[in-house]
Order: sequence, then C-alpha cells, then structure tokens
Amino acid sequence: MRVPTPGRALRLVAGAVALLLAVSVVLFVAVQVLPGDPVTQALGSTYTPERGAQLRAQLGLDAPVAEQYLRWLGGVLRGDFGTSAVTRVPVGPIVAERAGNSVVLAAAAFVLIAVLGVGFGLFAGARPGSGRDRAVSAVTLTLTAVPEFALATVLVAVFAFALGWLPAVSLVAPGSGPLSQPAILVLPVASLALYGGAYTARMVRGIVADIAAGPHVEAARIAGLPEHLVLRRHVLPSAAGSIAQVLALLVPYLVGGALVVETVFAYPGLGALLASAVRARDAVQVEAAGLVLAAVAIAGFLVAELIQDRSCPGRAVPMRPALGRLR
Repeated sequence: MRVPTPGRALRLVAGAVALLLAVSVVLFVAVQVLPGDPVTQALGSTYTPERGAQLRAQLGLDAPVAEQYLRWLGGVLRGDFGTSAVTRVPVGPIVAERAGNSVVLAAAAFVLIAVLGVGFGLFAGARPGSGRDRAVSAVTLTLTAVPEFALATVLVAVFAFALGWLPAVSLVAPGSGPLSQPAILVLPVASLALYGGAYTARMVRGIVADIAAGPHVEAARIAGLPEHLVLRRHVLPSAAGSIAQVLALLVPYLVGGALVVETVFAYPGLGALLASAVRARDAVQVEAAGLVLAAVAIAGFLVAELIQDRSCPGRAVPMRPALGRLR
C-alpha cells in the first residue's frame, strides 16, 4: 500500500477546486445563453419595458455578465445563492430542502448498491468461470444495458399499475419529509440500485477474480482452507482498496442517476429542481442546483482518486464499467 504525500493530496484538492470553479463559469455562461427571458416570464402579462428594466436593476441583471458572475460567486462563497427572478424568493432554502431529499434517496440507494453489488461481485469473482459466475455476469450485463428511465418505467408498470403495491409517483406531502412516507422511496431507490448494483457487482467481480487467480490464494485453497476463510484472509484484504474506490465512484453515478429518476417519479429532489428550473428559465435556481450537484460529483471523483493513491497501483479501478474483464 502506498500513502499519498501531503503535496499530492493538496494538488488533487486544488485540482478539484479549480475544476469546480471552471464548472461554475461554464454553468453561468450556459444559463445566460438559454433561450427565453426570466424577467419576462416573472412579470408575465404585467410586463412592460419600464417594469422589466426596474426588475432587472433590482436583481442586478442589467450589469455586464462578468460582473454578474463575480457577484454571484461571491454570494455563493458566503452561502447566498441569490434570489430567483421568477419566484423572487431566495433559492438557498429551496436548494437546501431539495438537497436533503436527494440525500435520503441517494443514501438508501448507496446502501442497497453496496450490499448487493459487493456481495454478488464477491460471490461471482471468487470462482471465475463457474456456473454462479456466468449467471451473475449474465444478469448484471443485462441490467447495465438498460438505462435508469427504462428500468423505472418497467418498475412503475409492474408494481404501481399492474399490482398496485406502490405509488407511481413519489410526491412528498407539504411540511413532511420522504422518510415519513417510506413507500414513495421504494421505486426510485430500486431504479437506482438495479443499475448501480449491477455495475458495482461487475467491477467487484473483476477485481476479486484477478486476486483469486493469485498464487497466494491458490496456495491457501490447496492447503485446505475453507472458502470463507480464503475470502476473508486472502482476497478481501487485497481487494478492499479497489472496492472502496468503486464505492466512491457511486457518488457521481448517483448524482447523474438522480437527474433522471427524480424527474421520472416527480420526487422533490435536487435533480427534479434542476430540471424544472431549466424549463422555467429560472437562471438562479439552475446555477445553484447545478453547482451543488457538480460539487458532489467532483467530491466523489476526488475521494476515488485519493483511495486509488492508497491502493496498490496495479489494482486501480477504471472510471467506466469493466465489461470486457469477464472471462
């Protein structure tokens, strides 16, 4: 095991901060060139050139784009994400509430993915080429070939419409949280966990299969050590770092998956807020929600990179599904 030097860790953190800054610039500029005018939408039928100019001045939208960006960035650094031109209310509390809902959804999916993905990956990879390996590989390959929105559609059709066991949409009652209505979480979590668990299982399977073919594992089996002890004493210690990296890479996946799943199920999370803000041309909400999601995704990649630095160089995990590693 190699431990990253403080200099290397600082460079990674600095690179992550620089990347987030670049994302903030791209996001801000992209919002500016979106079609439509938030001031016109905010005023609706009451719009007049005079009222439009007054609202622009009030919100600082009449300043040059560079000045608007620096003012917005300064506010973000102080914890102020600005005021929406469409709703004319601060977006910070809205983003915080929606982020909390997204955390609940992502945490539930993460736990399920980690348990099932790592478990089935160990189960298949411990005996590469066996019947159980081929069965797990076939199922996980099928699941990773189907996008989240298609999985969500199938789950809704079966469990909501055909069987009537679960709600088709995940609406949260005003003044309550998603945990007060656990049933609304089942289908969104399952949609994320099926794809994410299959991806994780395939990655873990490849890692474990490589280690299981090593001479120290073969020697332990020849010596008559039970299979569970072979896994616990010889496979897992060598695979732990790479498996931890795979789990860290789930964070960016959950950010992207939330954009799809929350929209499909009308779940009031940050991804759904971003989608609705884009439709409404609500620039401030788009910038706030997009920046938070980008920060979480970059943090996940940063953690994965730091874990890779602590792992054996030969066992680094690629940033994509290891579909070609099955044997």
